[in-house]
Amino acid sequence: METPDASLPSPPTTSSTSPSTNSHIPAIQKSFSCVLCSQRKVKCDKNPRGCSNCNKARAQCIYRAPPPPRRRKKRGQEVDITTRIKLYEAALRRLGVNPADIASGESQLLQGGDSGSPAGNSADDTLFDGNAEAPRADPGLFVVEEGKSRYLENNLWTSLKGEFRDPAALLQDSSDDEEPKGTEYSTPEFFPDVDDMLLGFPRPSGSLHDLHPPPVQIFRLWQVYLENVHPLVKVLHVPTVQQLLLNSIGNLVALPRNLEALLFSIYCCAINSLGDSECDAILGQTKVACARRFRTASRQALVNAGLLKSSDMIVLQAFVLYLMSLNGYDAKSLWILTGVACRLGQRTGLHRDGETLGLPVFETEMRRRLWWQIVGQDGYAEKLAGTGTVMILGDTKMPSNLNDSDLFPDMKELPKEHDGPTEMMFFLIRSHVGDFLRRSAPKATFDGSWSRLSGTSIPTERKDKAIDDFEELIERKFLRHCDESIPWHFMCAFLGKAVICTMRFVAHNPYQYEDDGASMPQWEKDMLFSNCLRIISYQNLAYTQKGVKGFAWHVNTHFQWKACIYILQELSRRGGDGGHEAWRQLGLTYEFHPEFITDGPKRPLLFAIGNLTLKAWEAFKRGRSDSEQDDPHFIQLLRSQRSVQAEAPLSKPRPEDSLSMEDMATSLGDYGKPLNPLWAGDGFSSTFDFNEPFDPLSPSAFPPMEFDQHWEDLLHNFQMQGPNA
Repeated sequence: METPDASLPSPPTTSSTSPSTNSHIPAIQKSFSCVLCSQRKVKCDKNPRGCSNCNKARAQCIYRAPPPPRRRKKRGQEVDITTRIKLYEAALRRLGVNPADIASGESQLLQGGDSGSPAGNSADDTLFDGNAEAPRADPGLFVVEEGKSRYLENNLWTSLKGEFRDPAALLQDSSDDEEPKGTEYSTPEFFPDVDDMLLGFPRPSGSLHDLHPPPVQIFRLWQVYLENVHPLVKVLHVPTVQQLLLNSIGNLVALPRNLEALLFSIYCCAINSLGDSECDAILGQTKVACARRFRTASRQALVNAGLLKSSDMIVLQAFVLYLMSLNGYDAKSLWILTGVACRLGQRTGLHRDGETLGLPVFETEMRRRLWWQIVGQDGYAEKLAGTGTVMILGDTKMPSNLNDSDLFPDMKELPKEHDGPTEMMFFLIRSHVGDFLRRSAPKATFDGSWSRLSGTSIPTERKDKAIDDFEELIERKFLRHCDESIPWHFMCAFLGKAVICTMRFVAHNPYQYEDDGASMPQWEKDMLFSNCLRIISYQNLAYTQKGVKGFAWHVNTHFQWKACIYILQELSRRGGDGGHEAWRQLGLTYEFHPEFITDGPKRPLLFAIGNLTLKAWEAFKRGRSDSEQDDPHFIQLLRSQRSVQAEAPLSKPRPEDSLSMEDMATSLGDYGKPLNPLWAGDGFSSTFDFNEPFDPLSPSAFPPMEFDQHWEDLLHNFQMQGPNA
């Protein structure tokens, strides 16, 4: 029996009620649908005197109030947990501990507290107090055309926005409708489309067993991995993996899917670290052919292992190593894939420390290594893709300073950490940098994890103090133990010193000023220039130092774009006074990176930097008395390339117009010969001493110059004037 609605006078309102009978009753809109409309799941106009649907159907319109929601009973387990929490809090109070203070401290930890960082780091007091005002909102760079859009929100890309021939070029994929050109390592064959990893991959006609190299070559590639990759990327426990390899190599047909994916990823990383001649000597094939073969197999193996569904740590290790082998791949796509790695890591709980989760000691340590590698890869890919970041919160501690030989699967507790250098030194320096940035950055930021250093919310003095403290930490824990005559120690010193210079540059960079540096004192400009020149010098030295050739792939992957851009920007303003060492280092940079020219037409960042290089060189020549002097080969190549582009603007580059790798090797191989006497007789050494005072520029070397207008406008003007401006 229906009960009358309490919101209306008695009797209940139905469609049959006479209007004249209730004409004195005001119409009150119902708050719920009538019974018939609810059953038919149609919209009810909730007319208290009968809805229109019921009137049309000549049906009685009945409003029935819905039953109140049922109260969910607490389960016994929840009641038990609540009771236990209250007991624990009472026990803490009896011991003089306020549970509210603990909760407050945990909140601060998740918002930017120390996680795995060593005690005694006073940077928390200078940079991470969380009381600073929010960073100045930066509009970033938004490009939209024909339904496509791209948003760039870090200084690496926005500082070059005037240098792109057409902003719409930012919307184009580097491989879209393009013929293979430039360096052979950037062709579609070398980097097959990786979208199929996420969307499904057609199975090859043959088994993956046919794509494995012979056992002798497998062990040789494993040795290459141990020499060139493992010291920098510590995601594997070598004794454990080597035993798995020995047990499985005799029967590759029955290889478990997770281990097969790991093996192919190891092949990819090993090939990526080799040169053409080395690859041919080991496998009897070109590097391009080997990379195509193993990357195709690696993707298939990851799909076979169920990457997106798997919670297997070996599969995730294989995916991370596969991504490591893709340096030089399209940055936007790579950033998406590193994000997938982050999500897979979060799904398996890597962002929570294994000690908290009660996991075995060995597993906890390997999970820490893998998580910090994933976060580091994603952070760098984010910068190259031109995006900001949403910081991944978690409590995973940094890995311990222990060698692989100190760890084994059945161990019950970790041994005491080493005080001096270990196999983990390079990885830990990089992890300390990531921890510094993670603790200093807000949760979501412009310019990514560097925002607190690059913005104006923190006074420069406090930034410098935090960097000084961090430098002291790195020096005390690592650099003071380095013997730079040892190649491995050299790489660690290179990383530690270069990253401190990068931090100082970011803390003082002109883009943090409202006037983009016009009010910056000359001494600070010179200091920035000196720091950037030091960074580029360190990087170039890594290509000439004996014993570190096998690590060149990592230096290529982590090229310091911001330092290079700032040097070119300043050279374009300062003209011909001084700057000889800067141009020598830039020449070496182009020599060691021929792809900066060959890939320029299809990579907007490289093309923009090439434009800026030409502008800076023209300013340098105008300021010199011997301006008739021949240009260096890299300048000639850049200018020639832009002449070709000017003849057919925004059209697909023709194969005959492209510069081959052989052309680049021939042209850049003559760098420093009599054709370019600029560098001869200047007394600049080709070596660089880390311990020698580095002061390539004195404040008097350049006349004071102000940022007379927005530097992006200057770049844009150069673009509008053509390649010969």
